[in-house]
Amino acid sequence: MLTIVILSLFLYSVSGYFTLPGKCPENVALQKDFKLPDFYGKWHQAYHYSSDGLMMNNCSKLILDTKPSGAYWNQSRVDRGLFHRYSMAKLDIPIRIEDAANLNVTFTFHDAPRRLRVRSYPFRVLATNYNYYATVYTCQYSSLIDKHFIYVWILSRNLILNDVSLELAVKPLSEIGVDSKKLVKEDISNCSPKYYDDVNTKPTTFRYPVPI
Repeated sequence: MLTIVILSLFLYSVSGYFTLPGKCPENVALQKDFKLPDFYGKWHQAYHYSSDGLMMNNCSKLILDTKPSGAYWNQSRVDRGLFHRYSMAKLDIPIRIEDAANLNVTFTFHDAPRRLRVRSYPFRVLATNYNYYATVYTCQYSSLIDKHFIYVWILSRNLILNDVSLELAVKPLSEIGVDSKKLVKEDISNCSPKYYDDVNTKPTTFRYPVPI
């Protein structure tokens, strides 16, 4: 009986996260001739879309940089206007040039149980001109309930994305079945949090730690 209750609660939580029917979009056209070195640096999240409707943070920034041990992705954010958080991941760079925009990010949490210590997720670049805008998405699929989850970043090199760049950035969203009218503009009205957390935290855009 206890097993049935636990399974029911698990399925309920999963169904709340994976809300779109079927598998992740297939044969999606990514950025051609993607140049990762030109993509490095700071990006502001100008707009975003979460298929489960949860919007838990604001003032999000992504910084891509290199270290002696490899390339890294750091998403900092303000949770509910109160807490500064960050999530650090290593970029898994594709070997083949034609797969350059087909990136993955791998998080390592040393204090987590062994099975959950290393977590890898897709990070796909749909479009970018490197100097003004970028459109990136991630998708996770649950074979358990045959549904998927999508998160979209519309990124800007500047705090505010200009209208021309926004128009170009939203064009590829049809490739993944996302209506641009459902994009949420980033809230930059309260970017001075009361509390800072210097510990690498779980990313809010990749919430499930293992394939489901």
